[in-house]
Amino acid sequence: MALYLVFTGLASWYAAFTLAREGYQLALTGAPPSCDINPFFSCGNVMQSWQATLFFDAPNQLYGVAGFMIVATVGAALLAGATMRRWFWVFFTLGILAAYVWLMWMFYQAVFVIGFLCLYCMVVWALHIPLWWIFLPWALKQGMLGSSAKLRSFGSSWLPYSWILVVINYAVIGLSVLIQFPLLFSV
Repeated sequence: MALYLVFTGLASWYAAFTLAREGYQLALTGAPPSCDINPFFSCGNVMQSWQATLFFDAPNQLYGVAGFMIVATVGAALLAGATMRRWFWVFFTLGILAAYVWLMWMFYQAVFVIGFLCLYCMVVWALHIPLWWIFLPWALKQGMLGSSAKLRSFGSSWLPYSWILVVINYAVIGLSVLIQFPLLFSV
């Protein structure tokens, strides 16, 4: 799990950082982002929507830059042998859950409201979905969210099958994109 947290944190951080840098360039010079590649994939249109600066009028990418570096740092700390108290794991799990809910809301907004897809956002979705659905049962199994034998047993039972929820989540996104953007896949 430590390596997984480091990998997911760094890969998601890179995508968020790229979005932040390109969003800054878009605001500063009007230069279109590198992921503005066709009428369907347009990070610039997503970046310029009100949804992209919902909290404190700050670009969402900045929260990703900070949050995913925390994920990578926690993974590195685990690799180094650090142990954290239960309150830390509860807050870390709540942070990952909040990011998951936020990203799924942004998925909904991009696909059904804004009407454009952002490739770097999609990278973050693709990385964070398994992070949430695999980390939660792992943390339960490890007793990080409570010492109850039932919680640990539930986490142990769920963990080998957590991939099913990942696949379902990906399928919902894939089908939504297919339905909303039928011309994207036409020949």
